[in-house]
Amino acid sequence: MNQSLPTTSLQFDALGNAMTLSNSAALSPWNETIEAMLGHSAATPAELARTLAAAPDFALGHATKGLMLLMMARGELMADARQCLGTARTCLWTARVTARERAYVDALDAWLDGRPLHAADHLEQALALAPRDVLALKFVHQIRFMLGDNAGMLASLRRHAPGFARTFAESYVLGCQAFAEEETGDFKAAEMSGRRALALNPADAWGRHAVAHVLEMTGRAREGADWLSANRQHWGHCNNFSFHLYWHLALFLIEQGRIDGVLDLYDREIRANRSDDYRDLANGASLLARLEIEGVDIGHRWEELGEIAARRVDDRRLVFADLHYVTALAGAGLGREAGLLVRNLKVDGLRGTAADAGLAGSVGAIAAEGVVAFRAGEFEAAARALWAVRPRLIGIGGSHAQRDLFEQMLIESLMRSGDHDRAERLLTQRLAARGGNNAFAARRLKRIAQGRRGAIRVAALALGAMPIAAAH
Repeated sequence: MNQSLPTTSLQFDALGNAMTLSNSAALSPWNETIEAMLGHSAATPAELARTLAAAPDFALGHATKGLMLLMMARGELMADARQCLGTARTCLWTARVTARERAYVDALDAWLDGRPLHAADHLEQALALAPRDVLALKFVHQIRFMLGDNAGMLASLRRHAPGFARTFAESYVLGCQAFAEEETGDFKAAEMSGRRALALNPADAWGRHAVAHVLEMTGRAREGADWLSANRQHWGHCNNFSFHLYWHLALFLIEQGRIDGVLDLYDREIRANRSDDYRDLANGASLLARLEIEGVDIGHRWEELGEIAARRVDDRRLVFADLHYVTALAGAGLGREAGLLVRNLKVDGLRGTAADAGLAGSVGAIAAEGVVAFRAGEFEAAARALWAVRPRLIGIGGSHAQRDLFEQMLIESLMRSGDHDRAERLLTQRLAARGGNNAFAARRLKRIAQGRRGAIRVAALALGAMPIAAAH
């Protein structure tokens, strides 16, 4: 018996991009899905679910769901992402989809095959076919960010951003551009782009986040704290990205020495729901490690992070995540689990299949050993390891502000192992890069100077105490 194929027709999203839908009722929730993702909204999964409920044969929707799952870098979600790919491929057989939609399916296929940069390339092809495909632009932005491809991230925005002028997506694209400019060191342009984005749309959480990064990297802690504190209402719609914005606020407070406020933020906002998302754990682990570097007693807060990280020892999906897992494991005193994770990074570097397997062995395992050594008080070993990977650490992805945890560990390791000359060079560079405003660097440079003055005084006293040789 012949079964008729579902009737499909071309529909157009809010930016005029053609797509193949069997039910026009899916159009509204799809448009909501796009804007929710751009805004890092908690409503994103629900809107996508509504879309697929209305049009279960929507290839673009299934491919989008699979890409979203892969961005979470969780081993147990790989099967779900593969199911999305299988469903999307089946949908390709049941309708004449556009080349743009097929590019999304190809992108999901490439990423599942361990080639995320090729996935970004396929999404760039979608953009070439439909220059106002803001969803593809956002995916490209996030994938390149995860992989540390800052130059590619900026190049993509420069190619495509002008096409979104005077559309609802303009602010979101400007926010992405601001972040790409900040990560490539153009702080002036980044701040200008970010503030333009927020003038158009104060609820653009990514744009607000980009400006926070500029303020962090230019040593404007007081301004940064005010910038985020006065605008909390503008990210009330966010998913767990709100925790990351509070993490940025906490960094500004640490810089100002407002430690009670940091611990309060940690408990009430950053780790209030004890999420096991790697990004949320990274917020918590890096914040606790920074506090301990400053000599703060953080109580029993490592324990819940360690429990989560212990379940991720064998995940091996993303080096950035693994380095924060090992930070949590070491902080919680779970030496065995930390050692297993280091071993898994080494093994993956030799014969692994993860997208960043090579990086796992050449950078991840060494950095992880440095983190473990630092926690164990083996500061010479920590300094050797962290110094060795410092030039290549950008490859793990994440932002400059996030990777700065490992720079702080390196500097502290150099100081505690007595290598004040190298520590002083890094601190001087750090202070200069932030316009002379960085309490972390200023405090340590002062300690080094005091130590040297003390050493000179001791040497002078020792010289004065030496007996004068009798003349013969």
